[in-house]
Formats: sequence, structure tokens, C-alpha cells
Amino acid sequence: MSEAPETIKRVGIVANPKVDDGHSERLVEILGERGVEVEQLTEPTGDKVDGNLDLVFVLGGDGTMLRASRMYPGRVLLGVNLGKVGFMSGMRPEDLDSGVQKVLDGALHVQEYRMLEVRMEGEDEIRTAVNDAVLLKETPHQITSVDVAINGEDLVSYQCDGLISATPLGSTAYALSAGGPLISGDVACFVLVPIAPHSLVSRPLVLGEDQVLELRIKERNALLSLDGGDPEQIPAGEHLLVGLSHESVKIGRTDEWTWWRAVRRTFL
Repeated sequence: MSEAPETIKRVGIVANPKVDDGHSERLVEILGERGVEVEQLTEPTGDKVDGNLDLVFVLGGDGTMLRASRMYPGRVLLGVNLGKVGFMSGMRPEDLDSGVQKVLDGALHVQEYRMLEVRMEGEDEIRTAVNDAVLLKETPHQITSVDVAINGEDLVSYQCDGLISATPLGSTAYALSAGGPLISGDVACFVLVPIAPHSLVSRPLVLGEDQVLELRIKERNALLSLDGGDPEQIPAGEHLLVGLSHESVKIGRTDEWTWWRAVRRTFL
């Protein structure tokens, strides 16, 4: 749990125009009535935006939340669920009036979730992901071959459609669909989940916060996608290093929200 802003005076709004349906206009009106300045109103481009904001409202689904996290790194994001799953959201659109009032009255609870960091061996550039880093086969009718090592120790070789490295927050997304475990959001770990492994015995792995995963791409090129973004080609022979980042995403929610209540509402 992280501390919420003491006062909320300047906010931004990221709204997905495909599902907005007037909700952003209504939110601007509600905030204006309560003396809160909406400094920025933008679409979810994913491009970093400058601004000293107390809070960012995100109108859309989990995909919109992921793009907003890249636009406003380090800022508290409060999602209004206009999508299909909305696990990362903290407010329903029908509760805009009461939800905003609760937030301004101090009932905003902020959770911090650690991100993944991914880099190519031998390179300094570090990329981060809120949910997951997905390594996929490049050609649909072929499999990809990947050797896996942990902290420099060889572990296993996979022949599969791909591998998902996911944070606890990301364990509720693609990794869950691929048969991975659902990890509580306050656990400092990440998971590795194979996609359609060509094996009689293959299970997801749960790795500790200080462990570094090395993925060695063999024989054929692969594709890497972070948080569902556009895939990048990873040539055969390259090594990817994946671990838990010290950076985190801050997600705000109202007082009715808990991790397991959200799990029950979303998946059960």
C-alpha cells in the first residue's frame, strides 16, 4: 500500500474515444463542481506526457490503463472501467459522482505494483512492462525453441509457441489464459508461463524478486511484445534478461476495492 496524495487539485484524464460515450465530459463537470482543475484531457497514445498532476483518471479498460502508465510514469492512476475485464480499474462509470467525492474526501487507496524489466544481453537499454513480456514464435506454423537459465544456471529448454513473463498484476491477464497461477498483488515475484509447450511435462515457474531469467532464442527468430504493444523481432542467437524491476506502477482505487474481491468479481 502506498500513500495517496494529501490533496487533489490538479488532475489529468486519459479517455479511450472508442468507449468514452460522454463519460469524460461528465467527469470534467463533476470535478469542476468540486474545484478540481483538469489540466490535461487526452487519448491513450502511450507517449510520455509532462505534467505535475496529483491524479490521473483513466477512462477505458485494462489496455487503456497500460498505455496511461507509459504516459504518466510514477503518477497515481485511477481507472474508470469502460472495458470488458477492468481488473486494474478502481471505479465503475455509474459511480462517477459518488466515487469522485470519496476520492476527494480521502478515501483513495493506492497500491504499488512492481514492474518487469527486460533487456538484451550486452545492451544498456532497459525496457519495462506493467503486466507482461511475451516472447512469441515469428512464423505461425512453426514453434520456437528457447533455452532458459535462472541466475546463470541452465534449467530447461522449451519448444513452444512462446513464453510469458508476468508480474503478479500480469498474472491476471495473458498468463492466466495460458494456465499460469494467479499471484496476489503484494507478492514480490514474477512468473514464467509457456504457451502451448510441446511436452508431456511442463509447468509454470514462479521466480523470486532477486532472480534473473535468461531466455536464449535458438534456431528461429522470435517476437517480443511488452504489455500487448507492437512486437519487436528478436533474432535467433540473442539472449533476453528478464527480472523484477524496482520501478512500480501506482494504481488508485476506492475503499470498496480489494484484490480478492476483484478476482471474485472478474473471474469467478
